[in-house]
Amino acid sequence: MNFIYDTYSHIGTRRNNQDSYTVCWGRNGFAAAVADGLGGYIGGEIASKLFVDEFESAFESEGFDLVQTYDEANEIIIDAQEQYNNRMKTTAASVWVDKSQTLVANVGDSRVYAFKHGEIVFQSTDHSVAQMCVDSGEITPDMIRIHEDRCILTRSLGGKAEVAVDISRLENTDYDSLLLCSDGFWEHVFESEMCSALKQSQTPQQWLEKMVECRERRVADDNDNNTAVVIMLEEG
Repeated sequence: MNFIYDTYSHIGTRRNNQDSYTVCWGRNGFAAAVADGLGGYIGGEIASKLFVDEFESAFESEGFDLVQTYDEANEIIIDAQEQYNNRMKTTAASVWVDKSQTLVANVGDSRVYAFKHGEIVFQSTDHSVAQMCVDSGEITPDMIRIHEDRCILTRSLGGKAEVAVDISRLENTDYDSLLLCSDGFWEHVFESEMCSALKQSQTPQQWLEKMVECRERRVADDNDNNTAVVIMLEEG
């Protein structure tokens, strides 16, 4: 199985980019991650970078374990809070593809989407107050984007001493494309547009460019950092 991918990260109108991302491949297979430092806390960019650094380091080691990687990153970020005297936190979303399966992990509201023939076959679940409103039937999933409490998270790395990580397992044949992105990206690119852009694209670069165009047409003058990693799988 071969992987082709492209990446994108933009500061938006913020003073700094608190998003981080990585793409890794080696003896443990193929992996990618996106992290979004919480903008309400000084050091969000440090927290997201600490997660990505730990993810890359763990991926290079024997016995790579996604949950353990998130746990250790959480500890590192909490230690850094004391060092820098602030409450830095971050979301995180990642995929790990080996020969037998694909594992998806997420904390917060950075997302992972999986597609098959241009249609969404999997979407990670946000850990936010707005998602809780969806779960209770108060709002529809599309209304998350405009909900007044959308940015209030119920989980994050650095939020508590122990963090619950959502893990989902996919068969490698269940999908042919993946999208990992921060909320600054998916907030302005609707799922229907993700699918339409994918159907019109032959390469990750084309797919990403079309989605960025959708975002730029919709985004307001005041907008967040936004990051995306797109991956297409080729049988080889």
